[in-house]
Amino acid sequence: MGEWAAIGAALTNLVQGGVIFNNDRVKAFTCGERLNAATAVIHLEEADPELRGLYAAINQQLCRQAWADVDFVNREQNLGEAGLRMAKMSSHPHHLVEKFRVRPA
Repeated sequence: MGEWAAIGAALTNLVQGGVIFNNDRVKAFTCGERLNAATAVIHLEEADPELRGLYAAINQQLCRQAWADVDFVNREQNLGEAGLRMAKMSSHPHHLVEKFRVRPA
């Protein structure tokens, strides 16, 4: 299987996503995949910051339409950025998973 065929297969079978348009322009997009029977993970989530509530809307729609049957949605890490952490906490997460850094001795 060639590289482009593999990418196409991954996008078709593994990754799910969505786009929000406004006046024929992309204003938000997201993609993720099911990690296991109980958990989905969102890899990318971007939205026009000028449109209030758009991040929440794209997240809600993906979860509702693609993963209504999962117990948990992992929105991945916040990269230590205060604004991203605040946004994550505003959705009242069930729990946070502790992250670790591993370095060679």
